[in-house]
Amino acid sequence: MKKVVLSVVALAASVAPVLAADLVKQAPAPAAVAAPAPVSPWDIAFGGVVMTDYNFRGVSQSNRGPSAGAYFEPQLNIGFGTLYVGLAGYAIEWPSTINPPYGFTDPSAEIDIYGGWRNTWGAFSLDLGLLYYYYPREIFNGFTRDSDFLEIYAKGAYAITPAFTVGANAFYTPDLLNYSETFRAVGVNQDADALYASLTAKWVTPWTYGDLGAYISGELGHWWINDAGFAAPAVGAADPSYTYYNVGIAFTYKAVTLDLRYHGTDQSPRDCRNFLVVSAPNRASDWCDDTFIASLKFDTTLAALK
Repeated sequence: MKKVVLSVVALAASVAPVLAADLVKQAPAPAAVAAPAPVSPWDIAFGGVVMTDYNFRGVSQSNRGPSAGAYFEPQLNIGFGTLYVGLAGYAIEWPSTINPPYGFTDPSAEIDIYGGWRNTWGAFSLDLGLLYYYYPREIFNGFTRDSDFLEIYAKGAYAITPAFTVGANAFYTPDLLNYSETFRAVGVNQDADALYASLTAKWVTPWTYGDLGAYISGELGHWWINDAGFAAPAVGAADPSYTYYNVGIAFTYKAVTLDLRYHGTDQSPRDCRNFLVVSAPNRASDWCDDTFIASLKFDTTLAALK
């Protein structure tokens, strides 16, 4: 009997390692963890706007009437910031004059062609670039003019808190609205170089409801414009430089923003006509008046839609 028990124990001992080895071989391999999909360095921002008036630094560009615009901006993340180029367009209606060569013609639109580089370091962000304003089909009563001009810009911002951000901007042009062409027509050889600088502030309010949010923002700026060329006799010698401000509240829902904003300048009607180079006193005298504008905007990116 002892021999039988010992034989069974010996057999079990000899078989156990084999069974254990078989179990190890047959155990399923752990599932492979899928590698994260590579993030594309490319993206495209795009959007549109409808507004009760197209206001540019306190001056109406749409004859105090409604306007619309849209933009398209491809972007490339290069590791130390983002390179971008963009194309934007706005419906405009400029004042005209009965005394060429002064005043504006009536272009069909404003086309903005721009590009630059932007980056963020923690709470600080910086945006550097070039912006070309193109005004196609500038013809009025057979009179043509080229008002296209270029601006170099720098825009910085600092987030004091996640909800409160302040900023500073600077835009420089060697020849505002290509005024030198107009001034040369009356024997004044002078470019109208100009520098616009402003301070901004934005507070994202805690008033939220689901995807609904709101922010309050404002801007205070001054446009220093070389007034040497503006001394043409038919226009007057008033200094065209002026101060501009805006303040408003915006309500956001996902990619949609409803902006309600008050715009103002320190220009008188005469200052406004001189800035616009419009000599007729009954024309465009209210284009620089303080005004309230409502805008409905849509802004998103292809990455955000995925």
